[in-house]
Amino acid sequence: MKSIERNAPVAPLTPQPGDGLSKKGQAKAKQRGDLVSFRHLFRYADRTDVLLMAVGTIAAIATGTSQPLRILLFGNVVTTFNPVDGSYDHMLHEVSKISLSFLAMGLAVVTTGFIQVVAWTYTSTRQSERLRLAYITGILKQDIGWFDVNNPQSLATKITESVLLIQDGMGRKVGDYWNCIAMAVAGVSIGFKSGWKLSAVVVAFLPVLVLGLACMMKTTARAVQNAIKVDRSIDPSIHFFIKTVAEEALANIRTVHVFNSIPATSAKYNDALQLAEAAGIKKGLMTGIGGGFTFMMIFTTYAVAISYGAVLVATDNLTQPGCTSDCYDGGKVLTVFFGVIMGAMALGQANPSMEAIVSARAAAFEAYGTIDRPSKIDALTTDGATLSSVEGRIELIEVEFQYPSRPHIPVCKGYSLTIEAGEKVALVGPSGSGKSTIVSLVERFYDPIHGVVRLDGVDLKTLNPRWLRQQIGLVGQEPCLFAASIAVNIGHGKPGATMEEIRDAAKRANALEFIQSFPLGFDTLVGDRGTQLSGGQKQRIAIARAIVKNPAILLLDEATSALDTESERIVQASLDALLNDRKRTTIIIAHRLATIRNADRIVVLCEGKVVEQGSHEHLMQIDQGQYRMLVDAQSRKSPRKASNAVMKLTSSVDDDVAASPTEIPVPVAATTSAPASTPSSPKKKKTANQVPYGRIWTMSQPEVGYLVMGSMGSLITGATFPLWGYLLSSCIVLFFNFKLTADEMKLEGLKWSGYFLILGATYCVGNVAQNYGFSVVSERLTTRLRALGFAAMLRQEVGWYDFPEHSAGALQASLSTDCALIQKMSSDLLKNVLNVVVCLVIGFTIAFYHSWQMTLALMGVFPLMGFASKMRAKSFNPQVKEDENEGDVMAGALLSEAIGSIRTVASFGMEDVIQAHFTKLVAMAGADNRRAALSMGFVFGLSQAMMFFAMAFLFWFGGYLISHRIIVFADMFSVLMSLMMSSFGLGTAAQALGGMGKAKQATANVFAIVDRVPAIECITNDGVKPTLVVGRIEFQNVQFAYPSRPDSLVYKDYNLVIEAGTTVALVGSSGSGKSTAIGLLERFYDPYAGRVLFDGVDIRTLNLTWLREHISLVGQEPVLFVGTIADNIATGKPGSSQDEVEKAAQMANAHDFIQQFPEKYNTQVGDRGIQRIAIARAILRDPEVLLLDEATSALDNESERIVQASLDALLDMKKRTTIVVAHRLTTIQSADLIAVAHDGRIVEQGTHTELLDIPSGLYRTLVARQVDGNANPATTTSEE
Repeated sequence: MKSIERNAPVAPLTPQPGDGLSKKGQAKAKQRGDLVSFRHLFRYADRTDVLLMAVGTIAAIATGTSQPLRILLFGNVVTTFNPVDGSYDHMLHEVSKISLSFLAMGLAVVTTGFIQVVAWTYTSTRQSERLRLAYITGILKQDIGWFDVNNPQSLATKITESVLLIQDGMGRKVGDYWNCIAMAVAGVSIGFKSGWKLSAVVVAFLPVLVLGLACMMKTTARAVQNAIKVDRSIDPSIHFFIKTVAEEALANIRTVHVFNSIPATSAKYNDALQLAEAAGIKKGLMTGIGGGFTFMMIFTTYAVAISYGAVLVATDNLTQPGCTSDCYDGGKVLTVFFGVIMGAMALGQANPSMEAIVSARAAAFEAYGTIDRPSKIDALTTDGATLSSVEGRIELIEVEFQYPSRPHIPVCKGYSLTIEAGEKVALVGPSGSGKSTIVSLVERFYDPIHGVVRLDGVDLKTLNPRWLRQQIGLVGQEPCLFAASIAVNIGHGKPGATMEEIRDAAKRANALEFIQSFPLGFDTLVGDRGTQLSGGQKQRIAIARAIVKNPAILLLDEATSALDTESERIVQASLDALLNDRKRTTIIIAHRLATIRNADRIVVLCEGKVVEQGSHEHLMQIDQGQYRMLVDAQSRKSPRKASNAVMKLTSSVDDDVAASPTEIPVPVAATTSAPASTPSSPKKKKTANQVPYGRIWTMSQPEVGYLVMGSMGSLITGATFPLWGYLLSSCIVLFFNFKLTADEMKLEGLKWSGYFLILGATYCVGNVAQNYGFSVVSERLTTRLRALGFAAMLRQEVGWYDFPEHSAGALQASLSTDCALIQKMSSDLLKNVLNVVVCLVIGFTIAFYHSWQMTLALMGVFPLMGFASKMRAKSFNPQVKEDENEGDVMAGALLSEAIGSIRTVASFGMEDVIQAHFTKLVAMAGADNRRAALSMGFVFGLSQAMMFFAMAFLFWFGGYLISHRIIVFADMFSVLMSLMMSSFGLGTAAQALGGMGKAKQATANVFAIVDRVPAIECITNDGVKPTLVVGRIEFQNVQFAYPSRPDSLVYKDYNLVIEAGTTVALVGSSGSGKSTAIGLLERFYDPYAGRVLFDGVDIRTLNLTWLREHISLVGQEPVLFVGTIADNIATGKPGSSQDEVEKAAQMANAHDFIQQFPEKYNTQVGDRGIQRIAIARAILRDPEVLLLDEATSALDNESERIVQASLDALLDMKKRTTIVVAHRLTTIQSADLIAVAHDGRIVEQGTHTELLDIPSGLYRTLVARQVDGNANPATTTSEE
């Protein structure tokens, strides 16, 4: 993590309002009216799309209407089976005709369902392709200031999610909506046409039924946990906090180990899990209540309809026999009832589709707003002048400027400066003085608030932005490369560059040799943001990119400050080549003042103005001059003696670069390509058939009471469906039992209505018990597994994390996704198995009792009916999403890369390249979606038609059996309705069991991590704990290679003795193993051969916790964790008091700036911590051994001075052993011993003076390369 020393409070790492489009955000947007109109949602539709939408709508209406028509046929076939009519041949003939009608309608539904899905998927894909291209164009044209106030880290994800929401809401969901509306209208219409009296009674219950169904679907949608987005079932802020705690700890595992923070980090994670557990249990309870209430209302409606239907049938057929028109019989009662009920349920099922459409309109409001937003500086415009030739004269006249992200903090206050054509000018000054701001204004990333910036006398505002940037080459401290080949990255500097030009640029940038050493040469992929290259290699690629551009103006912004000595020498040579190949205007920013002494002019900035300018020699002659004071402050001779004037001059430590955080490196964890489901090495992964069921159930034993509750509830809910069918068949038989008197039929109707009321109340109780009981079991199991898994991950040795499959992102995904999926192997498995078993046992018992022939026939189509129920439930479940195809994933990655590196994109005019590549990826994704639409359409149509086909066969077969006197009317419907309703329950359970394969693999993944024994155990009481600590360290014949690169030895025979209380500096070129010594001493790794001794004891025999308690590490980029400043300081010594924390902060020169915060020590810090807080953390520990790994190398002059003073305080507390790693050799000249490493060995050691006396010595060579000009290294002690 990158850290910045500054006085501004760090933004708390919490979700901000408006970030993304959560459902709550969508609701608020709807309340505010922040929605585009339904018509405007389809702004990217052309005539073909209009035709597709029309065809899709007609097909959806036809598909929806077919379901109530099935009820009409069902009622007709029931009437045809009327046993009063003794003509069995005529009955079989009529039943056969209706069965053919079922078959014909089924074939029609397959066709209309297929057309519905294909048409809407095709049109949504076509429109979303245009939307994506318009969106990325709208993004790329925006000015950099817009990105400053729209966090680039979340912007790419937000865009991707918005587009998916829009595509979802203008595609299949629209078809589903019309499907439901047509079903509702047709169902109610058929009901009223068949019998308005009964329909009116049933309709009276519809509002409550529709409301209950909508609530159930909404609650269920939130509660359903699937393999992809499982954590969305809990409150987003809780999920965000859990993810943050886990990912920041796993991404910074070294810091966690160094400070023995595993118990504290685990405790923080466990506390967050308790909140998630409570939220999940509440969701389960609400799901149970919602579902139970809805079914209770359905059964109540059944009861009323059956009771009143019995009255109507009895009146028309028994009280007043001989009814001739609008007569009620069993078939009509069922037609009316099922038609109206189906209509009501269809309205409830329309709710998810409506929510998707509203979400799409909310997302479109923001997306279309961005697309339509006029950019203040449009990089894509063709407007603006171009100059026939560029000399390179730059003028800034009375410029006033503040960053859009901090409009109240002026950076430039009347800034005036003229840079002549071909002149090399260096900008120096304290942080916040506006050095990097000048670069941004010259590049026209921003326009000044007042004043003017000119190129060759022409106002930049009148020039075409893209043409302007083509004349400028920018090389920054952290070059942004793209996930492509080396050749492609160099070619970005000049669109259309030939391979010869690219090769020549690489040669001039001193990059050709290392490029050719790669097996693929220029075709070598650099990895995400150049992660496969070293810092020096990336910088030389960036310089080659600038060389191929051959700019008239060159901007160097801290181009070598983060490099080690050797890399800096090579990169500096590359820059010299770039500067010498032609006379070009050059602006250099560097906080190592020695690197800019040869500039034609040095310009000193302070508080937004130019205060001094001239050559190095001229400025050094100004007594009390600010440049001279900056040089003195940076020199070795008097690091603690900077005058008050310098302190006043450098009072601000907010770098102007930090004010404009647009070029934000994406964290490694967020960009890893390791699959989220592979948290452990493939070789060590358990296979899915090795699932430890016993361990899972053992972990759930504390909730055995809730298991019993849930199991009893599952037995009840499972039994409900076949009993539902049996009661319904009994009512059908009742309506045709004309042997009864009218009063007897009415009483029978009341009896069966009472049974429905009892069944509804019982189901409600069972559903609440089932969902609540199993929610408690599953949530607590998930909590235990996540806590156990997280603790196991933290316990692993640091080397385990070096493998890509163990990246923070992959491991965190395992914690959230895999652990939750294990629910399917425990409570979910038991719940659904009980449901299925009870449903099948009761259903088939009833069926076989009444007719084994009919039951066997039903067994043939039973799986098909279950499949139809499953697909229907899936169709209307908003949680079920199709997996993103490869094109979508790659397009999202490109978008994230482009936005995260927007300054590089703008500087090199890469907008067209990004757009062209994005267009190809979007087209690829669209082609995949269209191919998938064909199979999805067929499956959807088939699932909608399956019941038609099943009924066609079953009614014909039932008619055949009845006509041949094998069974009777009552037997057939008892079998039919019992198993049909059982298939409904079976389909629901089958959908829930659908992810069992992933659950098995997830279980194996989690327990593979839990069971892994670390190679270096850090949580143990084993090991020696000496009572006396001196601090003597010795490396004896150490051989070592990193676990991820076992064939590349870092240490070959490393020997070094560090006496107690001495300060030893480790120097050498990149890869010589300077930081490796720290890793071995902290026991991040163990050597392959040899020993590391601490006070004469092999550290492998020492208790690791004890060892680390006596060592403190301060690195270049110290990591602070989510929490308060006090919490982070207290990490150095768990259990420390507030007084101890504040005393440590005072010694670290941090107390004063902490007191400036409103919350003082309770101020929240984010992942961009503060260097002095890290030092306070080390001071609080008061260690015997102090490790300083480039602790000040990335800081500017004043920040370095303050931090160095803090380090001096730490060193002055007591005599302690200190190991210093630094590539600025002037900072370690006073060390008691300097050890020079080369090729895995210590080749030189001694004091600074002793090493300089070695002719042709490696240290002498390193110093000579680092000092400026031709200065004698032997006499250079304060040059830098």
